[in-house]
Amino acid sequence: MNELETTVAAPFRHGRKDRLSKMELVFYYVQDKRWMSQDQAKKLIDLAAKRGLLLKEGEDNTYRCAESLGDITIPLGFRPGDEIFSESSDEKDPIEALIEDIATATGRSRKDLAAEMQEIAEHFDNLLVPEASVVLLAKKYGVNTVAYIPALRAAMREGQ
Repeated sequence: MNELETTVAAPFRHGRKDRLSKMELVFYYVQDKRWMSQDQAKKLIDLAAKRGLLLKEGEDNTYRCAESLGDITIPLGFRPGDEIFSESSDEKDPIEALIEDIATATGRSRKDLAAEMQEIAEHFDNLLVPEASVVLLAKKYGVNTVAYIPALRAAMREGQ
């Protein structure tokens, strides 16, 4: 659980709601908690939607929190830092990040894991997208993928 995920989940947890409008999210961040400016709140919502942490429903700017954020608890006195906005500039590819976690967990090189990921794709006649191949590779080695699923889904949507 990182700071961005905690910040995104906070209005849903505190309000005990499944869905919130963009206006309600901005109000929570700006007026209720006084964590950021209105522009920063809008930037946060757009960043969270891009990463798959917020899911937009319909044309009425209603958002719901991603399922992976459902079990997040908000620490007492939590206040996000400015780092949540700098994450967008040095955003890491979710495939690379997951391969790095697999390499750390297994002690194997990233090059070997990339080759194994290619073998998985070939096993499925190259019909798998890389995001699916890396998830299968992580499952093979018992690496938890829950934190990566929203970013991988967003990357798949962008690639279409």
